[in-house]
Amino acid sequence: MMYNTCLLFRSGIKSDTITLKDIKLIDTEAQIKAAAKTVFLKRGLAGARMQEIAQVAGIGRTTLNYYYRSKDKLFQVIWKEAFRSIAVRTEVLRNNNYSTLEKMDAFVDGYFDHALVEPELDLFMLNEFNNNPDMMKDILMTETNDNPFHILLHGIEKAVKNGEMKGAPEQILITVISMCLFSFAGGAVIQNLLSLNNEQYMELMKERKVHLKTFLKTAFTADFF
Repeated sequence: MMYNTCLLFRSGIKSDTITLKDIKLIDTEAQIKAAAKTVFLKRGLAGARMQEIAQVAGIGRTTLNYYYRSKDKLFQVIWKEAFRSIAVRTEVLRNNNYSTLEKMDAFVDGYFDHALVEPELDLFMLNEFNNNPDMMKDILMTETNDNPFHILLHGIEKAVKNGEMKGAPEQILITVISMCLFSFAGGAVIQNLLSLNNEQYMELMKERKVHLKTFLKTAFTADFF
């Protein structure tokens, strides 16, 4: 039976010395994380309860406390993993082989492709940044050495200066981010306004990716104005 080497590493267990007890510990921790992610995504940090996480994980509260003594510590583990999943969407912004417009196009591609797999992450991220800004900032600082959106903003500023794009750089950046973020963070609003079921909403988001890519190719170019 194969086990996730990342879990082994984080548990401090050497893969060549793993025992049945180690396997049980790893499996239990994986259960806890999966349950915690479900509860935190649904209720957020403030609304989540350790007892509910234990129930969803199928373990007792005492066992949960053995692994994670506080809700905040467990939340930070889940948030960091969620952040890493979200951060993948921004990797293209660090690619120096792309022009700014190409980065924006590829960013929309990557953002939608990942968000379509886990659409609930966007609202979770937005809510927690609003409700726990200090904690989110601290976690963000430990997870990344730079801000990829600063890189994109710098590229937009340069493109505007060179006449390749037109508009206020900060407004262009906010437009790109918000058009992607709201598509998923505002999913419930969109579904209710348009009377869509989950399947119809997901199909609409696939179409929206194409629409946004087309929009961004012309909306901020000098020739458009």
